[in-house]
Amino acid sequence: MPVYASAQSPDRITILDDFGNYNSGEPLFIYGQIASITDGSFLIMQIFNPEGDLCQIQQLMPLSNGVFITDVIPLKGRICGLSGEYEIKLFYGDYSKSTTFTVSSSTFSEPNNEEKISLAQNLVNDQALSISTLFDISSPVSNQTSNNLSELESTYVDLWSEFFVDDLILEVDPLIRPAVSSSLDSVQKLLDGDEISFDIAKSIDRTIYSAIFNYQIGDKTKAIDLLTDVFVDIRNVNPEKTTTQRTPTFDELEETLLNLMKKSDTVMSKPVKNEVGFIFARGTAPVYSDELGELIDILSKSRYLDVVSRKESDLYRLVQNDWDSLKPSLMGKESIDELIESKTRVSELHQAAILLRELDAVERFISNDSDENSDLANIIMPDWDDLESDLALATSVQSILDSESEIKQMVQIIDISSRINKSVEISQSSGVDSALVSDWKSLLERVENAESTDEILEIVSEFDQSITELREKRNPLVVLEFQYKTMKEKAELQADYQNLFLIDNALKILDTAKQMESGNPSITRIDRIEVLLTWVSEKAPQIKSDLDSYDKDAFKVRASDILQRAKSLENLVDLSLTKNRFLPNYIEFTEKFNEKIDDVRDLVIKNDLDQADVLVRELFSEWTDVSQAYANDPFGSDVGYTADEIKRIEFRKKLDTFSNMVSTFYNSEFSAYVDNYNKMMDDANELIDIANFVDAESKILEIGNYLSEYLVLKNPKLIYDIYYDAEKNIWVLNGATDKSIFDRRENLYVTIFNMDGSTHSSLKFTDTKQGDFYTQWIAPTDPGLYVVMLQYQNSKATQIVHVEEKFDYKYSTSDLSMVELAREFEDLESFAEKFGGENFVSNSRFASVINEIKSGFTDKNAKSVDENIDELKMIIERYLPIRSRTAVIEASYNDDKLIVSGAIQKTIAFREDLFVDIFDQRGNLIDEIALKDSSSGLFSEVISEPFDPGLYVIQLEYHDVRVTDFFNVK
Repeated sequence: MPVYASAQSPDRITILDDFGNYNSGEPLFIYGQIASITDGSFLIMQIFNPEGDLCQIQQLMPLSNGVFITDVIPLKGRICGLSGEYEIKLFYGDYSKSTTFTVSSSTFSEPNNEEKISLAQNLVNDQALSISTLFDISSPVSNQTSNNLSELESTYVDLWSEFFVDDLILEVDPLIRPAVSSSLDSVQKLLDGDEISFDIAKSIDRTIYSAIFNYQIGDKTKAIDLLTDVFVDIRNVNPEKTTTQRTPTFDELEETLLNLMKKSDTVMSKPVKNEVGFIFARGTAPVYSDELGELIDILSKSRYLDVVSRKESDLYRLVQNDWDSLKPSLMGKESIDELIESKTRVSELHQAAILLRELDAVERFISNDSDENSDLANIIMPDWDDLESDLALATSVQSILDSESEIKQMVQIIDISSRINKSVEISQSSGVDSALVSDWKSLLERVENAESTDEILEIVSEFDQSITELREKRNPLVVLEFQYKTMKEKAELQADYQNLFLIDNALKILDTAKQMESGNPSITRIDRIEVLLTWVSEKAPQIKSDLDSYDKDAFKVRASDILQRAKSLENLVDLSLTKNRFLPNYIEFTEKFNEKIDDVRDLVIKNDLDQADVLVRELFSEWTDVSQAYANDPFGSDVGYTADEIKRIEFRKKLDTFSNMVSTFYNSEFSAYVDNYNKMMDDANELIDIANFVDAESKILEIGNYLSEYLVLKNPKLIYDIYYDAEKNIWVLNGATDKSIFDRRENLYVTIFNMDGSTHSSLKFTDTKQGDFYTQWIAPTDPGLYVVMLQYQNSKATQIVHVEEKFDYKYSTSDLSMVELAREFEDLESFAEKFGGENFVSNSRFASVINEIKSGFTDKNAKSVDENIDELKMIIERYLPIRSRTAVIEASYNDDKLIVSGAIQKTIAFREDLFVDIFDQRGNLIDEIALKDSSSGLFSEVISEPFDPGLYVIQLEYHDVRVTDFFNVK
């Protein structure tokens, strides 16, 4: 059965998601932003420990711009201090977000007072130095730094307060920087709006600076407490942690061992391979993690040396000779440890081979450009001649290694021109700071006019320094990613596709940069990505400003466009009524359609332009389909047309086709399968009635496969099979006949019938003298069932070919949102029938609620369906338990504990074994409890086990009596 994702509310909560490992006792806090704010709504944060217990819950009120920060979450105690994986869940209205983090068994310890004083002194001095450099003044603090922590904090806060500029924020730890920046912006906004006085704003700012101070000296708990205190009036904000280097998992190590065992033509001897096999067989890979890494390094370098040793040159021959003498000794090692001991020599030869590869690149550059008398080639030429003369006299690999600095210098000289030129090109195409481009152009001119290698190497250093400065000035990747994900949520809400294009490009660049961090990229790739990241960093404020401006004119333009399209639809509906009002259920269709148009307007009022735009597009598509259906056959449906009714008609036609086929090709052998076939058809009709077309598609394919397997005519004198040859696009039939005479060939006839009994094609062929036969024909391409009848003399047999239909329906968000409700209803209905017995049939309340649910599905009213499903669960619990005077059972579920109690009527006072079964709402047996009653017949049991949400029945059978009770897990 295909899997379909259930539709949920869009992910409108963005967090600085960089969680990793935490030590026990380490403070945790979460910072993020909500794209769409609803007045009066709280953000709920829950954290569950590795055992599923609720470790922390907080109710937060975001700022008006959606920013929020949690209170400090101490990872300690018997619930929140367990080692393992924790899950964080955030809920805001219909939106949700979840992520995980890990707490290790190590214990976190904050810096002591002396360490804090030392860190604070360095922090104050660094801040004073930054201010001195920025403002070109002498140091604003005396050389005598205090040893009192409070005085140091006061001095640091005074420096921020007196000399505040945006550049200083770049010096703040990246993980708290977004929280600090958001808090300062919020205070400034309140000040600009005359909502607070200058003195109050200054006081709040000083608290923020104090939070920075405490965070920088390691007192993170106090820092976050200060920030949350700051936003008692302006809500809350939050920073985050960095990930630690992940060690390979057991499965990854096992995969590494398997790969090593499969490798051939390596320097591993048989004993070494056996040792690898023993490590794998014993499951001890984690113990040898470091050794395996070093072994892979040696094998990789050895493979490279095998390849380069084939090159024809005197210098490569030096490496080849040494490698040829070293390799046999490696292959003679008796253990992994012995092989690893040779890593130094292998690394030296590998490094020499890499240097020769770079030397080849220099030689190609000079030889290619010498005819054109390249200025750069001419500058390198003297050093190249000297190096070439020295290496011509080389007698060992060490001579190559000794020339490493000269070779790398020449490679740098060749690379620098390309690096700068490419950086200028990318900068100009992306619109990066023009001053930066001008500086690089001047560097490029200096390269072209240089007169010595030393002068060019100075330019290399300057360019590398400029790239480093770019990296230091921009925000870290995790912060940039957070900013762009936040802006993406807002752009989607506003349906701003132009900015969405820019944001998606930026996120792709950031993703590439993150991948490069974990690899070993070339210098040229680093240059290019750093220039692009500069564009990403510079573009972020522009996009944010553009998105913020949507609160004014630009927002009105997009909202107006959506509302005008909604009004156009409404006009079409009103216009059509004059002509079509007397068609079946046309007025009802237009009334419900106008309600959906009102939903579009409500979404615009809530500023959710993205969902409004999606809904109005879906409505245009629905209007087109329904209008066309009424035009083609005005009275073709007694209940009128809707988008769902059109699908119902199409699906019912498919089921009618199955029914006609069964009537046409029915045979006595199929009688054993009729009941199951009828049940499947009833299920399909039920799915179609409640508009669960997603599962109806699967059910139709299931019926087709069922008929192809069982609606066949078998004959003991004919054995044959059919299969599809995808390469030749043909059906192939082969088999054998039961022959009485083996000296002649006889004719066989094949007729292929369509589902309606008409002939698709026919074949005539002969068998062999032994009775074997084989033939093929062009495969049918149209979806459906094809009955292949084979006739031999007076014997007939059939096989059925099923060409499955490829459903191409595109389901809207509202369609998919009903699927889970439909599946739950089907489970509950069959659950009530199975365990309710006569109580379910005789109680009229069940029929009433079920009819209301089906009506809700027909109207696609998710709210009504959800409410009535809850009502159905309630009356199942109330009216369906089976009671008896002989036995009674009761179930109560709370806090992951199921309490089972009851009594049985006994004639003899002795204890008995009792067995209680628990079934979920799908009718699956999920647990069987064995217990003993007391001598008086009483029994009680507590089962500590978490149950998934849903309805359950607990069932006790005692002699010929069966009693049940129901319980609901929410």
